Amino acid sequence: MLYDYYRLHPLRTILFCGLLLRLVAALFSKGFGMHDDHFLVIEAGQSFADGFDYNNWLPWNNGGEPSGHSWFYVGLHFLLFKFLNFIGLDDPQGKMYVVRTLHAFYSMLSVWLTYKITARMGSEKEALRAAWLIALLWFIPSVSVRNLVEWVCVPPLLASLYFVLLAEADERNKRGFFIAGMLAGVAMGIRFQSLFFLGGLGLYLLYRKEIVRGLVLFAGFLLAFFFTQSADLIFYKRPFAEFIAYVDYNLLHATTYFDRPWYQYLLTVGGMLIPPVSIFLIIGYVKAWKKAMLLVLPSLVFFLFHSWFPNKQERFILPFIPFFVMAGTLGWAMVRNSKGVEKAVAYSWRFFWVLNTLAVLVVSTTYSKRSMVEAMYFLYSRPDFNNFVMEVSHRDSQQWPPQFYSGKWNKAYCIYKEYTVQQLKAYFQDKPENSFPRYILFFQETDVWRRIATFQRGSGRQLEYVFKAEPSWFDSLLHWLNPRNKNEPVYIFRVKK
Repeated sequence: MLYDYYRLHPLRTILFCGLLLRLVAALFSKGFGMHDDHFLVIEAGQSFADGFDYNNWLPWNNGGEPSGHSWFYVGLHFLLFKFLNFIGLDDPQGKMYVVRTLHAFYSMLSVWLTYKITARMGSEKEALRAAWLIALLWFIPSVSVRNLVEWVCVPPLLASLYFVLLAEADERNKRGFFIAGMLAGVAMGIRFQSLFFLGGLGLYLLYRKEIVRGLVLFAGFLLAFFFTQSADLIFYKRPFAEFIAYVDYNLLHATTYFDRPWYQYLLTVGGMLIPPVSIFLIIGYVKAWKKAMLLVLPSLVFFLFHSWFPNKQERFILPFIPFFVMAGTLGWAMVRNSKGVEKAVAYSWRFFWVLNTLAVLVVSTTYSKRSMVEAMYFLYSRPDFNNFVMEVSHRDSQQWPPQFYSGKWNKAYCIYKEYTVQQLKAYFQDKPENSFPRYILFFQETDVWRRIATFQRGSGRQLEYVFKAEPSWFDSLLHWLNPRNKNEPVYIFRVKK
């Protein structure tokens, strides 16, 4: 019965399955994955809505210099949080359910556009396969409900190419290239590196000698990108100030965070798409360069730039994935296989879907950075919460707290190797007694009881244990595999009166 329904309504079935998994992720995949998808979007947007500036991005808090971040996507969250504040939704976890659910529905545009684009460039069979991959690929449902600009920019990028396809198929469609340019401008307003897709699209139009259409597309792009960056005129009295600051920062810090080899993303894509299917898609991507040039050129320019640039993080390559899947699927269909090879390919796809199904169920229900989020959320529920201290005296660097979940934007104090408990005590020496933070958070189990005793002696205050925020099992696994992932328990103590 289900198979019969799928035969009658294949796209509807794919969209339903993709949305169902994304809604599961919206419910259960709480927390945040990386620093940027929370601290550069959620903390900034909510703090602006509350009349605060968490990251000191506003010009009157940072000396009048641009921060190097686009205000567009953050601004949309500012408006959303303003609305949620207005209707009385104060609970941080409740707000994030809304955010993740909105992203779940929005991300379904990627599945629909993947099908539409692939169907126009190939067959129904290839379009359905590509759509299934973007709907159910193991990491995509979870990524789709996160605040990763690398994935949020994908729907307008795909829509831009779709409008180019429509305009090329109809000589009377004079607005198609302008709309395509505007969509590319929106994508770049979300993620600045989308510029390289536009560069590849320009090469495609140049190859086809469509100069006038290319200029029309560029005009649409410039208009939309200018709109997404219009806050620069308000804050800095000049256009594109944040974009220029972003370029300068990344050129200056090209090797500050990571300096990985040029072939890093070949391995990343090959692993994310699960071999040997990923190998089929790589072969197909190369094979389809002429048939699917509209897909290959923009994505290849994007891929080559990121392969050349030293700072490589896995999330940076996410916008490439849908284009790779579509072109790879179209190209693989062009490869002629013998009967023996076809059988091996069929078994490979079965292996892929079994492994992918297990992985997507795990990743889509994983609570990431659980201990940090739950520690802050515990403070939100405490009526006597005024402020807190983070104790990481065993570390060289400070701890970043996701204060969004605490519901307050007070000053977060941190004890680490360069700032001792004695310095904290001296800071509060001449301040009112009730201003001293009531909650002390000890991160990680390393010498934790010794550190607790040291804090009590150094501060002259007695502590009582109230809560332990545990990491999820997946957080613990990541921390075990790489201790740089600071996914450790958080012990919360209250200062006795």
